Amino acid sequence: MANTRALTLALATGIFAAGAAAAHAGNAVRLTNRQLDRITAGAANVFSSTDAQALGVIALTGTTANSVVAGGTVPYPGQPGLVDTAGAADGTALAVGTNLGLQGEPAPSSGTAVTTGGTANGNLVITTTVNQTFHGAGGVTFQAGWTFVYGAWVGL
Repeated sequence: MANTRALTLALATGIFAAGAAAAHAGNAVRLTNRQLDRITAGAANVFSSTDAQALGVIALTGTTANSVVAGGTVPYPGQPGLVDTAGAADGTALAVGTNLGLQGEPAPSSGTAVTTGGTANGNLVITTTVNQTFHGAGGVTFQAGWTFVYGAWVGL
């Protein structure tokens, strides 16, 4: 899992760096009132929600959720609302429900729920979401989710 997280972080960093470079293409342009009516200030929003449940003689659960949003630069002088922004959210949930082979106990169970998402403003928006659930031996359920968003204003 550590290698997957490192690879995902490296990919997201590369996408962010490439998008930031693209956001500075061309010269500064003053926007008309009509163009400004369709623009909201640069922003990114991300979220994660995690839950885990387990039932059995041994029932273990654990969850984590993290998010970060970073503002970039103002590529167009005099237009401070046109900032490139990025955000990332991740969540993990682990549940283990087992009876250790004991007879006469209620059936063990385990389940997880991980949701991540986000939005960004701009005329160039990149959004990627990955969510995967793994079921292992002994009543183990593990789920991980990741969302990355990037928004920039280019070519105005």
